[in-house]
Amino acid sequence: MSRPTPDPPPPRKLVWASNEVLARIGEQVQPQVSLSRKIALAATTAFVFTWVPAFLALAITTLAVPSATDEAGVGTTAFWALQLAVLIAITAVVSTWRRNAEPDAAGAETPGRPAPLRIAIHVLVTGTCAALVLAAQGLSTGQIASLTIVLVAVLHLLPVILARLLRRGRRRSPAPAADPGATDPVR
Repeated sequence: MSRPTPDPPPPRKLVWASNEVLARIGEQVQPQVSLSRKIALAATTAFVFTWVPAFLALAITTLAVPSATDEAGVGTTAFWALQLAVLIAITAVVSTWRRNAEPDAAGAETPGRPAPLRIAIHVLVTGTCAALVLAAQGLSTGQIASLTIVLVAVLHLLPVILARLLRRGRRRSPAPAADPGATDPVR
């Protein structure tokens, strides 16, 4: 005796996975970066992206206007830039640690601060660190203020201007037109 074939199951509606299931799948696909790795990456990135531009700004200022730095040598300005980069790397480590140490009430990821507020905080941190480094060198208040403005402009204002110019240039460049008479090399 043969068994009757079962009727095909009725078509099912699409069911979306819950946020918990999506989070577990996301962790399997993209493992979370450890806190120590995030801190090391933040410190290294902050140091590199601060020291080089700060050194160039201080060295050029020293060569162009020696009185702004009390006629400090290039080696001395490199040391000042090193101190500034270390201070900013320390603040990057602390902010990364605080960002990951703050427990979220809902357990979900919260959106970051608005961009203007983040920029203002970074400018304030850079200005404070620069003023501390330069004040420790025995420079006058006017020299500290002018060099701090130069450093803030080089470390914050200049990158924003360059990014906008590059973005604008990319928008203006026309897309290459396809040549209708060209043959397709794949065929």
